[in-house]
Amino acid sequence: MRALVLIGCLLMSWNAISSPIPDFPFVTVTGESSRKVTPDTAVVGIEVVTYSESADKAFEKLNNTAAKLLSILKKYQVSTDNITAHQFAKDTKQAREKNGYNRLDILGYEFTQIFEIRLDKLERYSEIADEVSKMDNVRGLKSEFDVSNREEIEIELIGLAGKNAKLKAKKMALGLDIKLGSVFAINDTGSYKSFFATFGLDNDRAIAFGMPTIDSSFFVPKHIEISKTINVLYKLTP
Repeated sequence: MRALVLIGCLLMSWNAISSPIPDFPFVTVTGESSRKVTPDTAVVGIEVVTYSESADKAFEKLNNTAAKLLSILKKYQVSTDNITAHQFAKDTKQAREKNGYNRLDILGYEFTQIFEIRLDKLERYSEIADEVSKMDNVRGLKSEFDVSNREEIEIELIGLAGKNAKLKAKKMALGLDIKLGSVFAINDTGSYKSFFATFGLDNDRAIAFGMPTIDSSFFVPKHIEISKTINVLYKLTP
């Protein structure tokens, strides 16, 4: 118990200058829960890339490919409201000297555009994915599967994660022969870094960029896993 209190005091004195933190003995625990569910929706990302020595021709290829894509989606009765076309990007391709620094003549032009298609039903997913993947000028087809009632599931999982966290805290308190007090704070970021930052225990700030978990096959998975992680800070009573 004395060691635990000493650690808490050291942490508080270390960060007292930066921001306020709890001025009492405490313990932090992480609660987790997960569930496998059958997906019923998907967001499909399609990357269209065209190239030509002429910018006009490369742009024309982009428009023709986009028109063909929309025609395929219309055939499978995908609503235009479920299709998002992002701003296209133009890249000039130039030759370089052997040292890689000095650019030489222009070789051509590349146009790239991302399309996102939301499928509220997955009955025709495999057919759509198969046909789109065979198109010219399509470089990537990535799918993120989900469930329409995710919010309800996540609420249940947060409750289960809370029970898991409380059980862990009780075991820790019992092992140290101390009493577990009330909950002082809770978050569901899934990261101790951001959790401690709330109390000034960690001032690091990190931003992560990246794509969500992707299933790039042409088949709907039988299950996807939804998980929740929460961090809880409990007061400790001697």
